[in-house]
Amino acid sequence: MYWLRFIYLRLKGLLRKEQVEEEMDAEMRFHLLMRAQENIRDGMTPETAMLDARRRFGNLDRIKDAAREIKGGGMLATLLQDARYGVRMMIKTPVFTVIAVLTLAAGVGANTAIFSVVNAVLLKSLPYHNSDRFVFVSATNQGAGPGTISAAEAQDFAAHLTTLEDFAAVQSQSINLTGGSQPERVRGAFVTHNFFEVFKLSPTVGRTFVRGEDQPGAERVVVVNEGFWRRHLNSDPQLAGRKVILNGEPYSVVGVVPSSFRQPFDAEVEIWTTVQRFPGYAERRDARFLFGVGHLKPGVTQAQAQVEADTVAARMAQVYPNESAGRGAKVELLEEVTVRNIRPVLLALFAAVGCILLIACSNLANLMLARGTARQKEFALRSALGASRGRLARQLLTETTLLALLGGGIGLLLARWGTDLLLAVNPNVLPRGGEVRLDAAVLLFTLGVSVLTGFLFGLAPAWQLARIDLNTALKEGGRSGGEGLGALRARSVFVVVQMALALVLLVGGALFIKSFYNLLQVDPGFKTDNLLTLEYRLPRNKYVEPAAQWEFHRQLVEQLKAVPGVESAALVRGLPLTGNSASVRITLPDREMPPRGQEPQIQFNTATPDYFSTMGIPFVQGRLFGDGDRLNTPFVIIINQTMARRFWPGQDPIGKQVKFVGDDDELATVVGVVGDAKHDWLSEEQRPQIYNSYSQTPGIFATVVVRTKVEPMSLSQTVREAVWKVDKDQPVWKVRTVESLLAYNVADKRFLMLLMVVFAALALIITSIGLYGVVNYTVGRRTHEIGIRMALGARAGDVLKLVVSQGMGLALTGVAVGLIASFALTRYIQSLLFGVSATDALTFTSVSALLGGVALLACYIPARRATKVDPLLALRHE
Repeated sequence: MYWLRFIYLRLKGLLRKEQVEEEMDAEMRFHLLMRAQENIRDGMTPETAMLDARRRFGNLDRIKDAAREIKGGGMLATLLQDARYGVRMMIKTPVFTVIAVLTLAAGVGANTAIFSVVNAVLLKSLPYHNSDRFVFVSATNQGAGPGTISAAEAQDFAAHLTTLEDFAAVQSQSINLTGGSQPERVRGAFVTHNFFEVFKLSPTVGRTFVRGEDQPGAERVVVVNEGFWRRHLNSDPQLAGRKVILNGEPYSVVGVVPSSFRQPFDAEVEIWTTVQRFPGYAERRDARFLFGVGHLKPGVTQAQAQVEADTVAARMAQVYPNESAGRGAKVELLEEVTVRNIRPVLLALFAAVGCILLIACSNLANLMLARGTARQKEFALRSALGASRGRLARQLLTETTLLALLGGGIGLLLARWGTDLLLAVNPNVLPRGGEVRLDAAVLLFTLGVSVLTGFLFGLAPAWQLARIDLNTALKEGGRSGGEGLGALRARSVFVVVQMALALVLLVGGALFIKSFYNLLQVDPGFKTDNLLTLEYRLPRNKYVEPAAQWEFHRQLVEQLKAVPGVESAALVRGLPLTGNSASVRITLPDREMPPRGQEPQIQFNTATPDYFSTMGIPFVQGRLFGDGDRLNTPFVIIINQTMARRFWPGQDPIGKQVKFVGDDDELATVVGVVGDAKHDWLSEEQRPQIYNSYSQTPGIFATVVVRTKVEPMSLSQTVREAVWKVDKDQPVWKVRTVESLLAYNVADKRFLMLLMVVFAALALIITSIGLYGVVNYTVGRRTHEIGIRMALGARAGDVLKLVVSQGMGLALTGVAVGLIASFALTRYIQSLLFGVSATDALTFTSVSALLGGVALLACYIPARRATKVDPLLALRHE
């Protein structure tokens, strides 16, 4: 060809570099005009003739660029030149550019969205003083509240835990706020006097608590946050004499703290008072309701603090055997406790989006290799004109990096929308969800991922094309079926990698779907439809005596039953699926007494007689609570079937007696048996349960359960008014349906399942497109070969079989590799699954069949096109 002469002369040194561009420009223009004249003689219009000529000689700009780059001009100038050339190439191939950018945007966007959550939840330090040394102290093996310690035990820990530089105790609970136009429920916390000192939190107005204010008999004082201060105190800086009515008692407001402070595990707290004001507070060592917080001393490890806490707990068990026998202590880093449940979920999602990015890189590397085959002459020419292999690789990597940066920019926008969607779908699943944002760390991550992605998917094509020599390029470029063996192998490897990664994601998504389905099939033991619920807490100073407490409860139930649209109404202390759970330790009078502190723990609840029918919990035998079960009458209980089977297998439990440990070893008689009901989680193993009657142990807290004949939330205001008819100053809160509680109970599993399904579907789409593109490109490159085969007698079925078998060979290899990888990796998500093994054979088989079917379709469509090749046209292809 005409341009080979210039390459030859350049190689021989007979042309100076400066002459190359000028000489080739003139030669190209001459041949351009000659071609146009031939087209006009063949009957083309002048405009069409010039367009065809320019299309034939469209590499004029590439040759001129090659000549320019040989002249040099400094590293920065060369990089700018590479960037300009890369932009021109993107513009000249808009279809490829759009596909590449959108593929990258999907991969980078998914990674950025998940990383923004990982960054906020797992990587960022907690917004507290010395958060890396902040610890959470709880108890183990106790029966009066999971993980809690008493005020007396908190004093012991504060005095004897020398590995801690400070220690405070806290418990949060809703509080009645009255004295305004309408009773209101606010979130409060009960703390020791040094709570704010541990957090190094200074008040914006007034002061915080001082020593002695957390002792019995001290004045009632409260600290509020700025939000409460603005809403209820009109931002008055003069706090002297300002009081609020909490739980029916006046409290003096002594200080205001910033609203930016979010208490650990309960970000909604806006008022703080002292521990002795907690409802049910007692100075007994077994009156447990607190958790401890503090800081490790510099240089002290969590393990060292744990050893000391074990020693202190053992000493307390020796000194107070009746109250502390069998109890231990647990010291954990607060950062670890905060993210303990969500960490495996986020790591699984982060691994999934990482797989998507690798699939996208493999897909684009394949496209670049295919596109690079068409650019072999260009790169061979550049090499002949003096460009080094490194120079050629750098040019291609510059182009891929530009594509990646553009895809990353669009991916950043997708991540912004995706992050908002994640938080909107499950706003309460993520701890510290309010801190999720696209900050500087996320932007740097996106930039880094974009650059790395551009390098990854451009590395193989750059390596392949930079190694092309002139003779190979001319030989392979002159045939329609020609492609370097190295390029063919690289593309095959990328297809296998995509298929394997897609299978891993599909298996993970399918396992989570099956797990979630199994969870939804669990019978909670009650009917969730048409149930409205709300909570309230009576002020103890107003309802001091148990008789007054029961009278309020009784009147409220009567008022609720009279509401139009209400089918039945009842009260329960701890409604299932709300997290309100209690347990007691028991012994059986006719059995051998277990060692103190090792008695069996039983879920404990309090209910009115109609609770079981209102909830739809089946009655099995015996009787329900009746009018005769009153204060100062023999204590009676109802048990569930699990407790009956565990403690009296094959016996009639009616009339059996149970002794409650810690309450003067009070005896209770079993009068009835009801069906099992899940209490804390649908996924929990059914535990033994005991119910006692509200009429015998009224208490100040209750949850209303109303079964309605109409849509439950339509009665929410009417039910509130029923409460106010009994006591106009009694606030209520958490007005919601039981169906919403059920949805919340499985929200974390739904969150994980939905995201994994979306990521698996995205991986399937990208992989199928990639496989289709490879097979389609191969068909196009082998048109000449296929024409010869058909001219020699090959039938359409033979051609179809040939093309499909080659594509499916790669696909099935990828499936096999993916199966091995899935068996190795899915065991890490076993803890996130319910009712299904991480190596479930049916899931693996069905997913493999699905991916194989999609791969077959991706291969069949271009193979079908190959059977339509006209042999005569194919033989004239070149």
